Amino acid sequence: MDIRIIRSKITKPELEELAKEFYTEMVKGVVDLERGIIALGGEWHIDANQVLIEDGSRQSDLWGFNVYVADKKIEYVSLINIRPAQNNRTLEVEDKSIRKKMEKIINKLIAY
Repeated sequence: MDIRIIRSKITKPELEELAKEFYTEMVKGVVDLERGIIALGGEWHIDANQVLIEDGSRQSDLWGFNVYVADKKIEYVSLINIRPAQNNRTLEVEDKSIRKKMEKIINKLIAY
């Protein structure tokens, strides 16, 4: 399981390489809204989530997403996003302001 913490922009070939491990066209990721970093790779979002926790992130700052390499599409869906205490009761990130923060960090760190 190759999960990478991304602190500076990665290239499209690097993203494609991560996608090959499990889903071919898609990579699971977790973004830390407070620290402005992401973790990419692995079979489950919780794996990348745990890598970020071990690196010093707080659970309340972490949100899961999928990135589709060919389509340059971000999907804001993950089991780790279900958190009633933060007013998110579904797999999808419901708060548009959180989504915008996620998108800004993701696009800053991933070159399509």
